[in-house]
Amino acid sequence: MKNTTRVLIALVLGAAATAEPLNFDRRTPVVQVVEKMSPHVVMIKTDVRRKVRVDPFEGLGFRSFFGGPGFVGERIFTSAGSGVILDRNGTVVTNAHVVADANRLTAITSDSVEHPLTLIGIDRDFDIAILQLEPTERDQLQPTDIDWGSSADLMIGETAVVIGSALSFQNSVTVGVISAVERTIQVPDREPYFGMIQTDAAINRGNSGGPLVNIRGELIGVTTLIATEGGGSDGIGFAIPVERVQTVYREFVQGIVSLEERLGITVVNPHVVEGIHPSQTDRLGLRDKQIRGLILVKLSPEGLASQNGLREADLLIEVDGRSVVDRRDLQRALEEHEFGRPLPVAALRVNPKTGEVERVSPEIPTDPSFEIERADSWFGFEVEGIRNEVADAMGVSIDDGVVIRSVQRGSPAQAAGLAAGDLIQGIDNYRIQTVGDFRRLQHFLQKQEKVRFRFLRDRQMYVVDLSQPAGGQRL
Repeated sequence: MKNTTRVLIALVLGAAATAEPLNFDRRTPVVQVVEKMSPHVVMIKTDVRRKVRVDPFEGLGFRSFFGGPGFVGERIFTSAGSGVILDRNGTVVTNAHVVADANRLTAITSDSVEHPLTLIGIDRDFDIAILQLEPTERDQLQPTDIDWGSSADLMIGETAVVIGSALSFQNSVTVGVISAVERTIQVPDREPYFGMIQTDAAINRGNSGGPLVNIRGELIGVTTLIATEGGGSDGIGFAIPVERVQTVYREFVQGIVSLEERLGITVVNPHVVEGIHPSQTDRLGLRDKQIRGLILVKLSPEGLASQNGLREADLLIEVDGRSVVDRRDLQRALEEHEFGRPLPVAALRVNPKTGEVERVSPEIPTDPSFEIERADSWFGFEVEGIRNEVADAMGVSIDDGVVIRSVQRGSPAQAAGLAAGDLIQGIDNYRIQTVGDFRRLQHFLQKQEKVRFRFLRDRQMYVVDLSQPAGGQRL
C-alpha cells in the first residue's frame, strides 16, 4: 500500500512539472496600447530655485548657542511630472501646475534621451501647458502624430490606461476603467474643474500631465489630480478631457483662436424665467413654463455672435443642441463642437415696446478663418521662448517672458535701443509669459501706431514706446 502511494505522488508531481502553460495570447489589447503610446510619453524634470533661510551651523549643534537667524540663500528643488508628445514636431502637453515657476525644464523620452524644453503657451484656467522639445546631438527621436480620441462618447466601465512617471518611476503603467464623466471638482484658491473624467486607474504624484488612453490607443484626457485621504492613490483620479487639450493646442501651435473667444460673448449671467403661458411655450418651441438660460450682458462688436444675429440682453438657451444654464454649460458645448462646422444657437428676445417674445436661431459659421500668424517678429526684433540656460543666467523662470533673439538694423526696435538678450515681460497693459502671449498680442495690437514694451536688462526694468514711421511697413 505504501509503495502504491509513493507511485501516485510521483506521478502527480511529474505531471505538474511538465504541465503546458494555458494557450492564451499574452499580447493583449492593453499591451498593444502601451507599445503604441509609450514613445509619446515623457518624464518632465522640473528645477525650481527658491530663496530659503539657511543656518550655517545646522547639524553642528551650534544653532541654539548662537541663536542667530541664519542668512537667505538659494536652493534648487527638483520634481518630476509627465507629458505627452502630440506631433512629429515634438510638441508636448502637460499640466500648467507641473511647469509653473520652473527655472529649468527637461524631458526624458522613452529611449532615456534628455531634451531641454521651451514653453510655448500656458493656460492656467484649463491647467494645460504646451511645450517644445529642443533637439539634442544624440537626438534620434522620430515622433508621430498622436491619435486624438473623444470624451463625448465615453462609456462608464470601459478600459482606461494611464502611463507616466508615477513617484518618479518613468513609464509606469496602470489600468482601470472610466468611473464617471462630467465631474466638477472643487479646488482651493481657484475656479472649479468641470467636465472632468474620473478613473480608478492608479494616478500618483508624478503622473500629472500624462495621458489617459482608451483601448484603441487614442488620447482621451490628461491626468491632473486625485481625491485622496492619505496622499496616495485611492482609486479616484481625474483627467482633463481631450477636447480641452485640443483647444489649447490649436491656439498655441496652430494659431487658431478658441471658438469661445471668436464668438465674443464676454459677459453672461444665469437667468430663470417662470410662469410662461402655455401658448407662448408652444409658439416658441419651449418644453415647459420655466426657462433657464444665459443673459448676454456684453458682446464684442467684432465677435461672431454679434455679427450673426445675437444681441445684448438676449437670453441664450441652447448651443449646439444643448441647454445652457451656466457658463460651464456654454464652455463645454463649445469645446465639444465639431471643429469647423456651423454652430446652431437659440435665444429668446423681448421686444421692449410690445413685450412680445421671439425666438432667434442663427447658425454661426465657425470656419477657422480667424487665425494668429506664427510670426515672432515685431517692429524689427525677433523673439523666442526662455531657454534653460537663459533662465539660469538671468535668474528668471521659464514663464517670465520672451527673449529678443535678434534686432534688425535700421528698425524702430534698434532706434529705440532694444538689443538681443533683452527680456520682454509686458506689452501695453498685458503681462507676457510665453511666445504664445506675444503672438496673440501682436495680432490684436498690430493696428496700433504706438505700442509700449516693458523689458528686463541686467535685472533692471525699462519701458520703451515703439512706433512705425509714417508710410512705412510694420516690420
